[in-house]
Amino acid sequence: MPSKGISVYSYVGVEGYEVGFSVPQTQVLHNASHNFTQRHLEVESRHVAGLENFTGRFEWTVFRYGQPVASHYNEVNALTGKIEGGTMIATQDFHPVVTEDAIITYGFYAAGHGEVGLPDRHQCYVTICSRANAAWMGSVAPPGSAAAQKPFTRFVLAAPHDNGMNSMASCDAVFQHLDTDMLAAVRKMVPSLVHINHIPDHFLMSKLPYIVYGLSITQKKTVSIMLAMGARYFEFRPAKLLPMFQQVSGLRDTFYFQHACIPGLAFDEFLREQVAFLDAHPTEIVTLHIRWDNIVAECKRPTAEELSNLLGEACGEAVSHVLTWGSRDCFQQPIDELRRTGTRLIVVVEAEKYDSWTAEAYATLSAAPILARFESMTTEGQLASDLTVLQCQATSQSIKEVMVYSVLSAHAASSCLTSTKGNLDRQTLPWIREHALERLQAERNIVIMNDFIDGATIDTSIMLSGARVASN
Repeated sequence: MPSKGISVYSYVGVEGYEVGFSVPQTQVLHNASHNFTQRHLEVESRHVAGLENFTGRFEWTVFRYGQPVASHYNEVNALTGKIEGGTMIATQDFHPVVTEDAIITYGFYAAGHGEVGLPDRHQCYVTICSRANAAWMGSVAPPGSAAAQKPFTRFVLAAPHDNGMNSMASCDAVFQHLDTDMLAAVRKMVPSLVHINHIPDHFLMSKLPYIVYGLSITQKKTVSIMLAMGARYFEFRPAKLLPMFQQVSGLRDTFYFQHACIPGLAFDEFLREQVAFLDAHPTEIVTLHIRWDNIVAECKRPTAEELSNLLGEACGEAVSHVLTWGSRDCFQQPIDELRRTGTRLIVVVEAEKYDSWTAEAYATLSAAPILARFESMTTEGQLASDLTVLQCQATSQSIKEVMVYSVLSAHAASSCLTSTKGNLDRQTLPWIREHALERLQAERNIVIMNDFIDGATIDTSIMLSGARVASN
């Protein structure tokens, strides 16, 4: 009988919470014992009421001590596999749910038939982390404690990958004025677009928002929510808009996060959110890494003076606590010393990274090459760098066939970036929990980076931080 499969994943990091998943005539309930596992459900036509009806509901519900506190669903056609309605039909609408003691994040990938190696089952994940994570550094290394006398390098920091690509607002302001001449110019500037040179301009123009969302938007949350969840490391690539984008968009003439030449969050808005959070959470310290890799030359970068002015102006907006920014020498300073001086925004420019990412290994739809990269990393390899970065997300759009298929089939919940999220996390994060501190013992911050930052990634960083500050 016709059916469509759905793979489900959950992470429960708060006591009293459970996640239920259901399809017609099947319900399963996950608690913390199911973390880092997957389960397969089927929407089967024989379980759908009505002779000519093939559409059944897939739904997840989060329970707090048995009471439902959040729920979303999609209507799935068992015959075609397509989504025919629901509350998870557009990735950009998957907003976090904040309860009295938890933050719930989730995602859904609408799968095809397994083309070019992509999943043939829909994918859904739900994670739950504590709202107490907003002050996790203060809990792991309380002011005045022995742990707080350890260097800042002992912290393991959760990082949202390409955090500035968390909204389509800047893109939409450009796209509403985009024409074929501008598109032709962009094709020449971005080398990776060579894979879609054969796709006509008129087709790309008709689907451009979905294409950009599916290939470039790596986060769904505001910076404030990321910080409240516990993220403490942010990479930002600030640069001006392409001149032709600036001319037509009506956007402010300022610096934006740039993905090649696709604009995301404005840098000054990003800094305001960081400062507001740090001002309200005096035990917390954030690392900001300024980089410009893969930005097209036509996007003007800020000068050192402009960066300094922007950082100084932002820190000056703190009203409750003295706040200033410091450079890479802060890494080796005691945690309490950074708090005492108010140096709680550590800013490094083009830092040396010991990074798991390589273009070859991460052009993947499976965890195997990423885990192999983790396995290859050593304490000795850390010594010549400022930071050690373990990246959990795949760069599947770098696979030619995946990029072409993603462009041709682009719709609101078909991002290849979401297709692997749950399955990769259930393999990469347990490896990091079990092996990272044993393999990587240099006095360097370890960064755990991920797309669509989630409770499991952040709780992993907090758990490992606790172990590191407790060690000699």
